[in-house]
Formats: sequence, structure tokens, C-alpha cells
Amino acid sequence: MKIAVDIDGVLADQVAAALKFIEEEYGLKYLKSDIDRARWTFEGKELWSEIGRRLADAEYTLNLPLIEGSQWGIRYLAHHEVFVVTARRPNAEEATRRWLNIHFPTLKGYYRARTGEKQKIPSDVLVDDLDLNIVEFVKSDPERRGILFLHPWSINCTDIEDYSDQVSYCPQWDGVVKAIDDIDRRG
Repeated sequence: MKIAVDIDGVLADQVAAALKFIEEEYGLKYLKSDIDRARWTFEGKELWSEIGRRLADAEYTLNLPLIEGSQWGIRYLAHHEVFVVTARRPNAEEATRRWLNIHFPTLKGYYRARTGEKQKIPSDVLVDDLDLNIVEFVKSDPERRGILFLHPWSINCTDIEDYSDQVSYCPQWDGVVKAIDDIDRRG
């Protein structure tokens, strides 16, 4: 089975790193639970733009913390064709690939796709933390399955509930692994 895995919010905890940076740079303290939508802003700045800006810094990218359980999950799934799909900008690619090689050496590929265009990636399953990507992916083929890695910002007024037979909701990696095992058994 081919499994595409998003980086940010699934493998890397980019939000925790960004919130630390916001506190240091702007003196503002927020929790991950405060980020309740994809286009969340603080002081008139969009969080995702700040993250994109920071990802251009190789040192920042190389020091991103891991999502708990992600290394175990990727190792567990290594008998599948597991690869990364990311919407990160090209200026972050070199440091991103180095980060992946350090933390996830069993991954079998790297694809770049814009947000909302991950359905173009040749995969049976997509693991992502944004409902838009999951909806577009499963809508493109009734045989495809999506796993929404749940965070407070994951659900953003899409019609994801219309695809409930194709989507699993998982707040942690043990749930992701179980969902993939279930998909594989039904296969």
C-alpha cells in the first residue's frame, strides 16, 4: 500500500516551535489549543506565514520537534511504501530533507504539493492534519482513504463528514497505525 504522510502537524510539531518563536520574538504566549483554525492570526500576522518564513532558516527547520509517536509509527509502517508529501516552500527543501533523513530514514520518497492539491500524489492513503487536503484526496477516488491527524486547527468548514466512509480521525500516532492496519485488512 502507498501511504503519503504530511510533515507539518503529522511528523514535525511546527506549531509548538512557532509558538515558542512568537513568545521569544513578540513576547506573546499562546497554547496549541488557541490555534483553532487553519488561518489563525496573532497581532495581525498569520501563523502559517510566520511558520513559512521561519522554515527558510535551515537551523530552525533542523531543530523542529517531533510529533509524539511519529518515529515509532513510521518504523511500524515501513513494510508499506511510505513517503512524504508537503506543501513546504522550495526554499525549505534542503533542510527539510536533512531533517527527514535524521529522524525518518525509512521514508521512501519526497513529494511537494500545494495545499489542496495533494490528491495529485500517487497514493492509496493520505495522513494529513488539514481537512481540505483529506477531502480533496478522498473525493478524487472512492478507493482512497484519508486519515485526519487531529489538532485544534484541523477542521475548517469543509464537507469532510460527507466522506465518513473514507476518513479516519486520529489525534495520535497509535490511532494512525490502527487505521492503516484496518485499511490494509479490508484491502
